[in-house]
Amino acid sequence: MPNQDTGRTGTAHLDAALEFLTRLGTDALECGYATAAAEDMVRACAAAWGLSRLTVTGMGRVLIVQCEDGQGHLVSRMGESAGLDSFDCDRMRRVKAVARATVTERLDPETACRRLTDADSGPPVFPWWWVQAGGMLLAFCICVQIGGGMLAASAAAVIQLAVNVTGRGFGAWGVPKLFGVAVQAALAGSLGGLCHLADWLTVAQAATVVATTWVLIAPLPQLISTAIDMVSGDSMSALVRALGAGLIIGGIVLGGLLVLSLSWRFDLGVPVSADLPVLPVWLGVVFAVLGAIGNALFNAGGKDLLLPAAVAGLVTASVNQTLIHLGNMPSAWAGPIAAVVLGFLAAACADRLRLPMSALALVGITGALLPGLIVCQGLMLSVYQVSGVQYFVQAGAVCVALGVGASLGVYLWAVVARRGRAVTTR
Repeated sequence: MPNQDTGRTGTAHLDAALEFLTRLGTDALECGYATAAAEDMVRACAAAWGLSRLTVTGMGRVLIVQCEDGQGHLVSRMGESAGLDSFDCDRMRRVKAVARATVTERLDPETACRRLTDADSGPPVFPWWWVQAGGMLLAFCICVQIGGGMLAASAAAVIQLAVNVTGRGFGAWGVPKLFGVAVQAALAGSLGGLCHLADWLTVAQAATVVATTWVLIAPLPQLISTAIDMVSGDSMSALVRALGAGLIIGGIVLGGLLVLSLSWRFDLGVPVSADLPVLPVWLGVVFAVLGAIGNALFNAGGKDLLLPAAVAGLVTASVNQTLIHLGNMPSAWAGPIAAVVLGFLAAACADRLRLPMSALALVGITGALLPGLIVCQGLMLSVYQVSGVQYFVQAGAVCVALGVGASLGVYLWAVVARRGRAVTTR
């Protein structure tokens, strides 16, 4: 939706400033920023231009910027983002770089608009096959972490490629998200089942493959942003994001139920145990680091994100494994606590690294904390017509807890930073 004036336009300079600010905010929402972060970027740029009585209001996909025109009249501009379910790390970095340059270099509004246009139309940071390779590496690492073994992990990587390409095709054709995700989930389950029927994988290995693909379809970026919006008090944006995430989860449920109903028509032999092999701690950490790097590639993070992603995966996995093995803490609690640490460190390092905070948090969480094992356990019970609902509910709760934990870490850093600034100004 094009930006619209909802009041007097004032001078041409003010028109250009409002045009840039609304575009900056809606671009930030489109590429994956939480609403509070998008509003903060807009306020910082407006402050650099000395705009008075500025208010920035995000309501779901809509962003409204209002200020005074210098003659006592309020002028406002409204913009609407194309969606809130995208997550493009490199575009996030480019948008943030334009906002930073606007503040530090005192760009005029016309120049800032041109730079934002260039940022939006920049070439892909990696060739398309690098992005797909990152997704395959991530799937491989997650499948190994939950005990699938090398053969199952290789199958998970290939199936992840097929599922992701299918999803991109549906997006290009304008297929509603609910139906597209349902087909993706059903495709993942069907391909995993075929690997078992062809005697390539055991039932347990096939379950790890399907579980891996399903957790990668899950809307973790939206859940993280939803939690941040909730903590920031932006209930409207949080509700819109939660509804979008719920739509994706609903698609996974529909596709999963279809596959499970088909699986009951086959003789899968004697029910197997839902317990899977556990990796040594050091190997789990290694695959968490590799998974974080794969996720950085998968989300078009750029070369500048690869090393920080590896560090994020290392820190998150180390904290998680320490809590589980040394603190004897259940994984359902250890994961969210590790997410708190990750969110705090991501917020503390984001400006120094000139990287989006949410990108650092996402790669660390996805590489080390996704509840693939829980989904796998529920799936292994369900294929033998034993209710695994409690496992799927637990997996959903863990995903939400990870988002809340990361947002809590961001909030704690904001508190520490405010106190630090207060001390330095005394």
